[in-house]
Amino acid sequence: MNEPNPGIRIEPLRWPADAELALPGSKSEANRLLVAAALAGRPVTVTGATPCDDVRHLVRGLATLGYAARFVDAARGIVEVGPRAPASAPGRGELHCGNAGTALRFLVSVAAITPGEWTLTGDAAMCRRPIGPLVAAWRQLGVAIEDTDGCPPVRVHGRSIAGGTVQLDASVSSQFASSLLLVGPALPNGLTVRWGSALASADYVTLTTRALARLGVGVELQWDAARVAPGYGDVPATLAVAGDWSAMGVWTCLGHLNGSRIVATNLIAHSGQADERLGARLPQLAGDGDRTVDVAALPDQFPDLAIVAAFRRGTTTFTGGANLRTKESDRIAVMARGLDQLGVGVEERPDGLVVHGGGPRRAAVIDPAQDHRIAFAFALAGLLAPGITIRDPDCVAKSYPGFWQDLATVQRQPRCVVVVGMRGAGKSTFAAALAAAAGLPHVDTDRLFEQRFRPIAEFVAKYGWHNFRDLEADLVAEAVQPGQIVSTGGGAIEHPATQALLADGAFVLWLDADADALRARIAADPRERPSVTGAPVADEIETLLARRRPLFARCATFRLDALAPTAASVAEALRRLHDSGR
Repeated sequence: MNEPNPGIRIEPLRWPADAELALPGSKSEANRLLVAAALAGRPVTVTGATPCDDVRHLVRGLATLGYAARFVDAARGIVEVGPRAPASAPGRGELHCGNAGTALRFLVSVAAITPGEWTLTGDAAMCRRPIGPLVAAWRQLGVAIEDTDGCPPVRVHGRSIAGGTVQLDASVSSQFASSLLLVGPALPNGLTVRWGSALASADYVTLTTRALARLGVGVELQWDAARVAPGYGDVPATLAVAGDWSAMGVWTCLGHLNGSRIVATNLIAHSGQADERLGARLPQLAGDGDRTVDVAALPDQFPDLAIVAAFRRGTTTFTGGANLRTKESDRIAVMARGLDQLGVGVEERPDGLVVHGGGPRRAAVIDPAQDHRIAFAFALAGLLAPGITIRDPDCVAKSYPGFWQDLATVQRQPRCVVVVGMRGAGKSTFAAALAAAAGLPHVDTDRLFEQRFRPIAEFVAKYGWHNFRDLEADLVAEAVQPGQIVSTGGGAIEHPATQALLADGAFVLWLDADADALRARIAADPRERPSVTGAPVADEIETLLARRRPLFARCATFRLDALAPTAASVAEALRRLHDSGR
């Protein structure tokens, strides 16, 4: 048996990052599609179902209940799922769901309509999470079912039922409503679920109805109820799971806090996932001063938002999160404890948290209480403040098995730094020293040009400056990549494509010096430098400075004195790059 990982220390980012990630598939969408497909009457292949713990538990549970369900390619998230054999005898079995609330709650409803004797349980944390309202709903529908003091284990005597109308208390979790709706089309009379005005996380019920609609199910959704018609329409052979906007939350918050640019390659817009709206909510936390944020619509993002609040100047009051106490952990209490360990002022309230910002004040070892979202949140804090260690890092496997690998990618890929300036400013020497100090590769575009083609003076003499500039612009575009320090030729800034690239793709450090200093340095350098204007190289400096200095000023992130000692300039650059993310 593998020993649990005791902890991982988070190294802060050097400066804002620039990375592309392929996020896991949405476990919320995957589990809905898998349940709906299992009951739809034909084999279906579900793609993009990342084999996180929640999805694995659901696939195993369906298989235990007798449905055709298995990963055929776990690396690519491909699951084949289909119906039970037509003449299957009543079964018997235990479905152990770990701490996967979605899996257990959905499987309770599948078990309720599957002939047999079934026990659904989980780990100690899962057996403290509420299930009573869902059990009560199935009793209304005539199923013999028992919970344990309102929590798992749940014992179900599954059987065929007609369907009908049921009243549900969905104030604690919308998963109860989704669980019922997902099996509704398999009932001869369909199913109407009424919850009145109290529905937690309503967007997730909308996600459920959208999943059913993909299998041709008729759904009517109202503010206080939903009606699922019996039967399925044109069930597709393949269903694709979208990337997970919940997993993107930590990276969206990182971008808000320090300007990092993290792009997910597999997210889709208008996905129906509630957490897609996180980016639109973050402006509430911009700037200084006191804020109040209702997290009822984005409960899974509360931990990340609490970290954002910890770093801002002002007091942030979170409300609307009473159901956060019944997630994988009591997220309000666990976040309060962790923030307090970091020296952040917090006040715990029944439905939220008051966070007094200003940033962490001390190092800490954080216990995420086996909760993946707590681990994500304090990893976010560790990317911005030193001395944070996360215990039990393996808990992220619940929804995002590759999280720590993605975090390492983000750490390895600070935004590209491009050093610009006139001939003689010392760009190559400075960039090489900066790269060595930062532990990053250095690319000099003049050197790269001569490796690919021929000496610059020789090339210009034969083909002219225009052809050189076009090739140089291509090399700059090739070199400007995350995690690299790039030094350019003095005139690279004159190409429009390079100007556009530097305006959006890098931190630009301008080494500036006056004409006399540049002239002295060029005179002391034996390298052959072709004239740009036709005048002697030493005599054209003022002309080129007048032409290029406005371009350098326009694209520069900040200016450095080219005459300062290299070590001092490197130290200043590192400080200013780091501070650029505050």
